[in-house]
Amino acid sequence: MKTINKYLYNIFTAISISIILRIALINTYGDTLLENEWGNLFYNLKNNGVLAYREFEGRLIPSVYMPPLYVYFIYLIDFFLPSESYLVKTILIIQIIITSLSILIFYKINLLFFSKKISFFSSYLFIFFPLHVYSSLQVSSITLQIFLNLIFLYLILKILNQNKKPIIFLILGFISGLTILLRGEFILILFLTIIFLIIKNKINFKNLILTMLMTILISSPYLIRNYIIFEKITITKSFGYNLWKGNNIDSTVEGSESANAFETGSIKTKINNLSKDDLYDFNYDKIFLEQSKKFIYDDPILFFTRYIKKFLSFTFFNLSSNYKDYYHPLNIYPLLFLSILFPLGIVFSHSKKSLGHNYLILNLFFTIAVFSFFFILPRYKLIILPIQLIIVNIFVEKCISYYFKKKGV
Repeated sequence: MKTINKYLYNIFTAISISIILRIALINTYGDTLLENEWGNLFYNLKNNGVLAYREFEGRLIPSVYMPPLYVYFIYLIDFFLPSESYLVKTILIIQIIITSLSILIFYKINLLFFSKKISFFSSYLFIFFPLHVYSSLQVSSITLQIFLNLIFLYLILKILNQNKKPIIFLILGFISGLTILLRGEFILILFLTIIFLIIKNKINFKNLILTMLMTILISSPYLIRNYIIFEKITITKSFGYNLWKGNNIDSTVEGSESANAFETGSIKTKINNLSKDDLYDFNYDKIFLEQSKKFIYDDPILFFTRYIKKFLSFTFFNLSSNYKDYYHPLNIYPLLFLSILFPLGIVFSHSKKSLGHNYLILNLFFTIAVFSFFFILPRYKLIILPIQLIIVNIFVEKCISYYFKKKGV
């Protein structure tokens, strides 16, 4: 009983510290306005009943520019807790609570591999990681993404540990459907994961069908909406734009939307000539896709060298970031710390003859490989941070083992 109480006390303490820390910083670092793409999408949905990003001559154009889940998240908050003056603060407080739940899930993932002490150590690193603290105080989908990604990882690791109850596959499908509605590229991660489970004989046909049906069920209302409006089945239509942003004449690791880039290939002129109809987002994205393909075809060596640079910047840190305060000590020092310990964890990972560890490493590098085709924003680091911290734990565990062995304990 004492052990259980101590366990609950430690979990409660960690979650409480996470909440208190972020609430204490909300007035200093928290967003105060709902603007840019999220503001446009939300207010058009609320005031006009149309999920629209663009407007031409008073006509709202139904949007597939952004995945919809985060907009619906804001919409639900406003519906259940209506307050025009405090909407942004309410969003941030709920994100703080979600972040704290993510800490609990992260801790439970660590427990699948490590002792309670190492798991708590890793959880506190996650709690205090400055970029993680800051992100929960911004109106951004990254908090939801971390939460859903961690649940997804936990479910997959439970399956790899021989948990084959149908309910876990239904929950996996539910989480997968939500994550697809949050980040379109998750479809690739899900596909890779299913292939991994099949190869390792961890999913049978029945459970595969359960997972796929639930995933489709959750994402189908939005897919049906898009088919009715556009006569196309799609989650989002920004692949071409994202590829172009990371692969144009002025692109850096963080991409480029310079005037020079828009002039190259007469992109600006082509956009101005587009018909302002319901297929605007599709035709808009096609312009960028064609220009991206041309750029890559004309200079594949530059594309490859930029890809490697983005891959390394995502894995470690960006040597030439243009983001304000990226090199602030509170941001860059933790990234440097992680960049040193993470490779050491990879070196010793061979000692963990675990299917779960193999999957995490596969998931990590596949995610990095996919994102590196486009561009790498500083907040994207949080997508891979949990797995990197888990891999760091391998090195920490080795150090502790070596220390006690040397002491003869």
